[in-house]
Amino acid sequence: MSEWASVEGDPRRVFTPEVHKALGAAVASVRAAAPAEALELIRQREAMLLGFTAELDAPAWGAVSAEKVASIAAWSSAPCFDEADRAALALCEQFAIDVTAVASGPLPAAAAAAAYGASVLPLVQGIFLIDVGQRCAKVLGQLFGTTVTSAHWAAPDAETAIDPDSMAAVSALLRETAKLSTLDPVLRELVRMRGAHHHQCRRCQSVRSVSAIEAGADEQLLAATLPGAEQALSERSRTALLLTDAVLLGTAELSDDLVSRVHAEFAAAEAVELICYVLRNSANKIAVAFGADAAIVDEGFEYQSIDADGETLTVEAPASL
Repeated sequence: MSEWASVEGDPRRVFTPEVHKALGAAVASVRAAAPAEALELIRQREAMLLGFTAELDAPAWGAVSAEKVASIAAWSSAPCFDEADRAALALCEQFAIDVTAVASGPLPAAAAAAAYGASVLPLVQGIFLIDVGQRCAKVLGQLFGTTVTSAHWAAPDAETAIDPDSMAAVSALLRETAKLSTLDPVLRELVRMRGAHHHQCRRCQSVRSVSAIEAGADEQLLAATLPGAEQALSERSRTALLLTDAVLLGTAELSDDLVSRVHAEFAAAEAVELICYVLRNSANKIAVAFGADAAIVDEGFEYQSIDADGETLTVEAPASL
């Protein structure tokens, strides 16, 4: 049996167990801080947007009336939804389809803030985990010939302490992911930049990884991460960017050809790590949604490195430049 066909449930539990554990803990923390009914409405609506029917049968994240469940596709007009419900669902759809318009648009961010007050931050964190979480789960299922729903990744291990600070819990997930080291730093940087372009995160696009530069990444190479400019890259790098695209865009559906290409170019552990990095990098959607993604440099680049604890540090430009 191949390594791609020997996994049941979430492959992250097998190949990246500490990330899987941190993901469950982050979800639990956010669920404790955000309005439960709103999260469940968002979970169901996201699954509908992605055509992810299996997710609709996963355990609920909150209690929702049968009338709302039956009417969720018509949330903008169905009388069973109140203004808070509509604000949460409008924010969910805008976040999933075009996050850049959340802060700049006339409705989603302001309406959600008015409806949810101080709990709007954990609500947006929940939307991030649901949106990118379902996308990653759906793609992992297609790569491994199985079904991965939030039933497999949204619950903490029994022995895991749940941080009452949802921001700290999400940050812990990002740090745990940053510790992964199967993929080479250049490929990680290509994947990070591709997501930054898709989400139009200003700070992410102004950042450069010191480890990637030291491993040979230059501006000509990184320019190839712009959508449509990847033709000059290696087959492995192009496949990584196409897989990143598949996670972040549309309904997270993989073609048979892309599945074959991923299987040919990556070991199973590498592909799982790549998906984990896509989720980590996509936390920039939270900053973009709040309009808090401005670059911290006026010109040139901000240089970053990751320490042994997974902390991202701003550092001096590498001596090789």
